Amino acid sequence: DSCLRLRTKIGKMYGLGPDNVALCNGSSDTIDAMMRIFLQPRDEFVLSNPTFELFLTRAELCNAKVVQIPVREDDLQYDVDAMLAAINERTKLMLIINPNNPTGVFIEDEDLIRFCETGVPLCVDEAYLDYNPDRPSKAALIEKYPHVFLSVTFSKAYGFAGIRFGFVLGSEEMIAAFNRMFLPWNVSRMSAAAAEAIIDNPNEVKAKVEHNNKWMDIFSEELTKLGLKTFPAHGNYMLIDGTMTGKTTEEILAAALEENIYLKKIGEIHGKTGYFRVTPGQDEENERFMTFIRSYFG
Repeated sequence: DSCLRLRTKIGKMYGLGPDNVALCNGSSDTIDAMMRIFLQPRDEFVLSNPTFELFLTRAELCNAKVVQIPVREDDLQYDVDAMLAAINERTKLMLIINPNNPTGVFIEDEDLIRFCETGVPLCVDEAYLDYNPDRPSKAALIEKYPHVFLSVTFSKAYGFAGIRFGFVLGSEEMIAAFNRMFLPWNVSRMSAAAAEAIIDNPNEVKAKVEHNNKWMDIFSEELTKLGLKTFPAHGNYMLIDGTMTGKTTEEILAAALEENIYLKKIGEIHGKTGYFRVTPGQDEENERFMTFIRSYFG
């Protein structure tokens, strides 16, 4: 079953046709497939540091060289000049997560175009874009730049992490390549039916996004009052810089765990420890986090 009706509905969301859509078992399916499509041993894959770890491991399984360029130290924005300077004849794939994971930072539109203009295959990962209804998708890029493709997942704002559903947007040639690489029957009928049902009920996603973004504003205000630095919360997580407190990431996470609060560990950035990430939960859980930060950092 080609899920034509579902692919048509998804395509209309982006001004595209059904043949510009390849369905997959969450974006991890896309991450694995893109490496095997574009990378051969000793080819190079350019991306930022930090990033989502699965990109690294799947590229390394193809015996490719992972070229990670640190984000800028002041604002954790992509170091576009350095990433572009890293491109050579062995560069066969690049990645821009927009907004980035784990920093939450959007790349500037003109800088994204600079990557597109290189002609190197480029994945634009929009896993967290749904939390930003005021920002349009970059799907329109694929018409002018057929070597560009988008990775989209329903695991975030749509709440489908355990259901496993996502898709690739690209030119018809790009989509054909992904469909050849994806395992057959990678999307179950149940996950496809769930995806179609939630597409037909957009208010459910809107409510989840509004809840998430409301608490992000509350978290940001309180953390800033306590002297910590927060980065733009453009997803279902907020990156927090607690380096100025003198506490390590491990110390912060251990203290939170004592209060039954689970924070995300973030490794050192530019040699500094004290970064961590928080994701809003239910109201009671969020209030518990607020009580914790006031007590621990106050």
